[in-house]
Amino acid sequence: MENLQFEQNLFMKLLNSILLYLLFLFLGLPLFYFVYKFGDPEPLAHDFFQYYWLYKDFDVSRVIAPHNMRLVGAFFAHLFYQANFFYDTATVFDKYAAWGFLKQVYFNAVFFNYLSVAATCLVLFSILKKHFKDFLFSFTGSLLYLLGFGTLFYELMPLTDAFSILLFAIALKAYLDKKPYIIIPLLLLVFQREYILIAVGTYALIDYLYHKDFYFLKIFIACSLFFLVHVTLRKTVFYTPHLDYQASGNYFSSNLFHINYSLTSYLKQLAMTLNLLFVYLGIVLYKKLKGLSFDGFSLIKISILFLQINVICHLAGHGNNCGRYFYMLTPLIVFMLIREIFPLVQRGKSL
Repeated sequence: MENLQFEQNLFMKLLNSILLYLLFLFLGLPLFYFVYKFGDPEPLAHDFFQYYWLYKDFDVSRVIAPHNMRLVGAFFAHLFYQANFFYDTATVFDKYAAWGFLKQVYFNAVFFNYLSVAATCLVLFSILKKHFKDFLFSFTGSLLYLLGFGTLFYELMPLTDAFSILLFAIALKAYLDKKPYIIIPLLLLVFQREYILIAVGTYALIDYLYHKDFYFLKIFIACSLFFLVHVTLRKTVFYTPHLDYQASGNYFSSNLFHINYSLTSYLKQLAMTLNLLFVYLGIVLYKKLKGLSFDGFSLIKISILFLQINVICHLAGHGNNCGRYFYMLTPLIVFMLIREIFPLVQRGKSL
């Protein structure tokens, strides 16, 4: 009898997850269609033309820096191409047919990102629902990511950020629940997005120094080891001279006192890309001014991570792209934002 009840509960949870995922797909469909029909990769996502050979043939030999090309997400996009999955319609991308680029490959890349974005919404909903026990807040938090500036302009474009954020969301869920399966997304990030390993490792180290919980120390060690694996592979098996300077100490030191971007463009990009971060900071400021309690430790952690990505982007010569990279931590920002807003709403209901 107990086994039957367990199976019924498991079936209902699975059914609810499927229905919720379909709902996020439905809500994200206009964004997906807009990017597919009107998106032009050249001005905003020009790296697509390097990823193209991975998406189409998974031909590592034809890309300029294989280990910089985010191999895991590219492989899944390649599987869609191999399955001949395609919806043909007139698009802005048609002009690139004269250059020899297939629209189907562009469609496969955008479609896989669309699936990844919806999956991230589902994982984020699961995180919020477990911690706040409120369907509306959990759903709203997921929509904040779905409708975010970076989701439209970076995640749905034919790059690989969407799958990277999905892996981070899965890792965050495991981290908050202190589950060992966090090792799976961390391992995949070796071949997908090394920055997230740095961010998660830093976050775990801060938590360990504060809480003295051995779980956080293990995560810090795992992230450090996986990052070393990434660097080793980049310097050996996947070595290519192109972009290798980005991992050079001399290049870092030469950028230390040199700014190659305008402060105005930097601030504009931050204001657009990280609007959710500024909303979170605004809520914290409001609570501070009103004398209400807020999670100061989380504010410190997110501030350190923000400072870290600024330093990384500056030293690595990524210009004002730190907003785009920091957007990969959006599931964490949304979680912290909802955690600050939730008590305010509960307090308002009790008045």
